[in-house]
Amino acid sequence: MTNTVAYHLAQLKPDDWRQQLGFSPEVEAANRSLFESGVSEAESIRILSDWLQAHQPCLFGRIAAKHGALRCCILNESDLEQSDEAIGEKIQASRLEWTREGFEGRKSGFIILAVSPRIAYARPSPAMRELARRLCYLYLETEIRMDHIHLDQIYLQKPGSRLTTWKWNAGVNYFCAQGDMRWWQDHRIPGGIAFSVNSVGHLVKSGIIANAMRELGELTGTPDEDYPASKVDSLDKALELAMRTIAMASETESGRATELLPLASDRSEMPVPECPGKLSKLVPDKNYCEYRGWYHTDYTLPSEYFIPDVRRPAALKAHSLDFTYLFHQNIDNPDFRLMGEGHQIRDLAINGEELWSVRDLYRLGLKRLMGYEEEVLIGTQERLIHILGA
Repeated sequence: MTNTVAYHLAQLKPDDWRQQLGFSPEVEAANRSLFESGVSEAESIRILSDWLQAHQPCLFGRIAAKHGALRCCILNESDLEQSDEAIGEKIQASRLEWTREGFEGRKSGFIILAVSPRIAYARPSPAMRELARRLCYLYLETEIRMDHIHLDQIYLQKPGSRLTTWKWNAGVNYFCAQGDMRWWQDHRIPGGIAFSVNSVGHLVKSGIIANAMRELGELTGTPDEDYPASKVDSLDKALELAMRTIAMASETESGRATELLPLASDRSEMPVPECPGKLSKLVPDKNYCEYRGWYHTDYTLPSEYFIPDVRRPAALKAHSLDFTYLFHQNIDNPDFRLMGEGHQIRDLAINGEELWSVRDLYRLGLKRLMGYEEEVLIGTQERLIHILGA
C-alpha cells in the first residue's frame, strides 16, 4: 500500500539546528504571514509573489511574478491532511487552469506551494524526501525518481485563423524552506516546500505576441486584452538573464552553489557556437555555453537536498550544466527546439485537406523539416483536448 501525504507529514522530525538559528529575516517575515490562522489562498499567493519578486535568485521567476505570469496552487495544512485523491484533484485543477492560461499566453510559470510549519521546521531527511516524492507524484502523475529530470509541458496558441500552436517541455524544480541558510540556499522558499515550473521559451514567445497584440490594439483603437507585460522578448535576452541568474547565486559558508565559467581565450581546439548577441558588462568574458553547479539544476529532486548538512558535503562532484538550449539550433541539440524556441504543433486540416505526412515531406523535398518541427493534430495532445473542450 502506498503511503499518503498525511502519513509522510506525520513522519517528519524537527530540525534542532533550525530551532536554534531560525530563518533569515526575509524568510521569517514571509513565514509569519503565511502561517497566520485564517490567511486566505489569495493572500498566500500575494505573500509568495511579493517574496519571489524581492528574493528569488532566478530572474525569470522574478519577472514572471512581477508581471502576473505565474499560476499558484496553495496547499495549506488542512489540504495536506486530506486524502491523496483530494490533494491530487486540487493540484490538477490548478494545473489545468495554468495550461489554459499558458495556451492563451497569459501564464508561463506554475508553482505548487505546500504551506506547513511542520515542513518548514523539519529536518532534511528520508521522510522529507518521501513526502516530496509523493506530492510530486500527485502533480505529474508518474513515478518520481531521485536525481532525475522530470518535465511538464506548456502550450501557446498564436491568435489568427491558422491557430498555430507551440509546445514546450519545461523542467520541474523543488524548493524548500529548509534550504534557507544551507549551502543550497538558492532553492529556498518560505512556507514549506514547492514545485516550480517556468518555461523560458514560452515566456519569450508569449511576450512577443503580447507586445504585438498591444500594438495592434493601439493601432485599431480596441480595448487592451490584458496580456502580461514582459521585456523578455527574445532568446538572446533570455540567455543574458540565465547567465546573470547563475552569477547571482547566494554566497554561503561553502561558497556559491552555481557559478559562471571563464570563456577560454583559445577556442581553436574546442570550438563553441557563436554567441547569438552581445552580452552586457554584467557577464563579461564568461562562457555562454556551460556553467558549473554543485547540484544539478535540472534534477527535480536532487538527493543532496535531503541530508541535514549545512555546509556542502566534501564528496560532492561538480556538474557541467548547459545554456545552449537557449540559442544553439543544431540537429544534435534538440533542447533548443523542445525547450527554447518551441516545438510547433498545428492542425493543418483545412477544407478537408489532410495533414502533411512523412511521405508528403519527402515528396515536396522538405525532409530537412523533419529535424525541426513536427506537425500533429492538436487532438492528439491530451491536456489540450481537456482545456479546449472544457
